Amino acid sequence: MRKAFTLLELIFVLILIGVLTGIAFYLYRSDVTRADAQYTLLKLKEARYRALSYQSPNGLGVDGGCITLTKEALSDNKSPAYEIKSNTITANIATVCFDALGRPHDGNSTALPTLFASDINITFAKDTQSSTITLYKQSGYAIIGCNN
Repeated sequence: MRKAFTLLELIFVLILIGVLTGIAFYLYRSDVTRADAQYTLLKLKEARYRALSYQSPNGLGVDGGCITLTKEALSDNKSPAYEIKSNTITANIATVCFDALGRPHDGNSTALPTLFASDINITFAKDTQSSTITLYKQSGYAIIGCNN
């Protein structure tokens, strides 16, 4: 009657765990596009809230928060530093500004004719991975969509 494992059985289990761990590490790749999209989403929200706080005494909004949607402009060298790792960033527009109501505008102006006519999609891509931020035209609300 046996009451313990043999040394051979223990070695076999350890080898099996090692092989499974090696396969798991090989298959796991971090989603850098998702991280870049989350960082950019935070930057968009920061620009929007910065714009919301700019209110002139007569109730008209003044130019507040703007953000340029390029790899170079989004990479932050301040502490803590962040570098965009996605190979490509595709957006309907290069610069987004928000007015005092939080609405997104085209370019460096918050004049009424520069309001967006459609939602803005910002896509980050690297290899086979991609993540997309959708910025809604009327509210300035932004979300990261599900990956396909």
